[in-house]
Amino acid sequence: MNKFTLSLLALALTGLYGCGGGSSSDSDSSSSVSSSSSSSSSSSSSSVALNENWNLIWSDEFDGDTIDNGKWSFEVNCTGGGNNELQCYTPRPENAFVADGHLNIVARQESFSGPGRWDDDPSYDPNDTSVQRDYTSARLRSKNKGDFKYGRMEIRAKLPQGQGIWPAFWMLPTENIYGGWPRSGEIDVLEAVNTNAAGANEVHGTLHYGAVWPGNRFSGTSFVPPANVWEEFHTYAVEWSEGEIHWFVDDTHFATQTSDGWYTYYEGPAGQGFQLGEGSAPFDQAFHLIMNLAVGGNWPGAPDDSTSFPQTLLIDHVRVYECALDTTTGKGCSDQLDESVEPLDGFSAPSAQGYELFKDGAASVAMESPAGDEPATLTPGYYEAASGNLIVDPAQSDDNATVWSAEFFGLANIFLGISNTAGAEGVDTGVNLTEFAQTGQLAFDIYLEEKSSDATLLIKVDSGWPNVSFTEIDPPVGEWVRMAVRFNELQANNIEPGQVNLENVINPFVLEVATGTAKLKLNNIALECLGDCAPQAVLMGQSDTLEAPHAVFDDTIDVNWDFGIGIYETGAGHVSAAIVDAEDVVRGQVIDLQFGDSGASGIAFIQSTGTKDMTAFSGGTLSFDIHVLDYGSASNISVRADCVHPCSSGDIDVGMVGAGSWQTVELPVNDLTSGGLDLSRVNTPIVISPTWESQANVHLQLDNIRYLAP
Repeated sequence: MNKFTLSLLALALTGLYGCGGGSSSDSDSSSSVSSSSSSSSSSSSSSVALNENWNLIWSDEFDGDTIDNGKWSFEVNCTGGGNNELQCYTPRPENAFVADGHLNIVARQESFSGPGRWDDDPSYDPNDTSVQRDYTSARLRSKNKGDFKYGRMEIRAKLPQGQGIWPAFWMLPTENIYGGWPRSGEIDVLEAVNTNAAGANEVHGTLHYGAVWPGNRFSGTSFVPPANVWEEFHTYAVEWSEGEIHWFVDDTHFATQTSDGWYTYYEGPAGQGFQLGEGSAPFDQAFHLIMNLAVGGNWPGAPDDSTSFPQTLLIDHVRVYECALDTTTGKGCSDQLDESVEPLDGFSAPSAQGYELFKDGAASVAMESPAGDEPATLTPGYYEAASGNLIVDPAQSDDNATVWSAEFFGLANIFLGISNTAGAEGVDTGVNLTEFAQTGQLAFDIYLEEKSSDATLLIKVDSGWPNVSFTEIDPPVGEWVRMAVRFNELQANNIEPGQVNLENVINPFVLEVATGTAKLKLNNIALECLGDCAPQAVLMGQSDTLEAPHAVFDDTIDVNWDFGIGIYETGAGHVSAAIVDAEDVVRGQVIDLQFGDSGASGIAFIQSTGTKDMTAFSGGTLSFDIHVLDYGSASNISVRADCVHPCSSGDIDVGMVGAGSWQTVELPVNDLTSGGLDLSRVNTPIVISPTWESQANVHLQLDNIRYLAP
């Protein structure tokens, strides 16, 4: 796909609770049980009848008058939950208490100050009051008190209601075996947003998995119970076994996901690069329970004048059952499945991409540019700190292959330098590797014949001294091995201040012996990445620092926003984006955005593969022309700018602008920065979204997108 015409970037706009998490030590227990309660529900209608093979192993019936601290811990912070939420979570009885056989989690509208870091952050300070918010609530978890691998997890609850109200019962891994969120997974048993308002009577079940942003993925579906969730108690549950998760509301099975539709792409041990999880990973480890009531955030939006406080999530019980038929896999006990419920498609692991740099000799790599692929030749080179430190042959014959051999007697390195050969107009020397920053790596075959005991081998990526980054490798002696170095594990230059600039790399592979001596051979050096990523040409006119005024789009997208137009959609085919000729010939070309009628939601945006310093626009204006040919079911347009997720200005409602004719919208940059935009590292200068969950048949056009000085 040519990223300069249309690209897909999967942003996680909903359910990003999992930005906390646990430590990274191993865990493979089926369950851990602490002080379970066996008393029955005290007041609400009966629970779902289960077969005798489900054994109750952990529960809280909330029959006492205090919260059981042997089962639950409070999270205490004002971080915003990873979703720009508006509450502080507290341990106060005003926000969580047990009475009349129920746990009450209460959201209140009141000013409160608390910690600005997650509870699991090594720098967390419980006495920190650096963040002040206008709402309070509570978030409880069973981490290290109730951790489970497979089983039936259920909650019986009556939900709160109103715009901006977001209750949830969900699960996170107790030990992040596969790395931080979402690589180790997240299971959302129940979420509801804006019930008895824009969210009606709908509840949601979702999984989160994949790679680090922007490679994170989520999939799930929704269900509408026959009785209103804010008026009646319902039992919400998942039945989780090896490779399979089912969602239920009361007796109704409404969703299934299987391991065919999820994956994890995680960081392996040093020198082994990224790895795809095997089997049912990441949902093959112990998870703990979380229940909370959030206020505001990216998904529901903020409360409005119709929202009343306090709001209460009323919980009758939480129960965990183990399948006695097979405690190892959890299989065999789910007997209430609806055969008509097909497994959700989810996301299978995308294909890995590989770009050869050296295979039986130096290769030529194709770099994407606006004018098409631009070939660049790689040339072997070397450096030695003193004459005689290196013997090198980049074309040594070795068992029917051509390898790159080198013998180091002191400080020296060998490298692949990149030079452009076609001389395409507007293309500069070097290669842009920013698309490899998160899930990319350098992979290579190495045969270490011998080394001294004090030898230090380094792999480097070089943008011109001192802008160099490195990591140390330790291959075994006497055998060919395949190694991989992740770009995200490279360290800044430890000799002089500097680090590689992935927007302009001149030597994409450097092997250095920094101390001692070594003799080695190399072959099959390649750039590797997951999904839609490729080397990009370095374009003349690109700059890390933008000066005012700056046209993001005026007939064409400015060269600095080299990712081009991107879309995110919750349903395939919902959003289409293209640059087209305007009906008004004088106007020239415009960006045309159309939204389908499938009930899905989506956004469109312009983005760069790197970040831009836009501090020159502090106090200035974001200006754009908009013509909405059809508002469809939407009632407003929202605009934002991003500075590498989750850094963002947050959505700004500009109303029903441009209805039926062209209108110029001017948005103060101060409104963007006050919402959280960091002008020193902007990667997405504009995001456009019609009313979320009400976008059917919207058709709009954009032109003259500009940032202006004060």
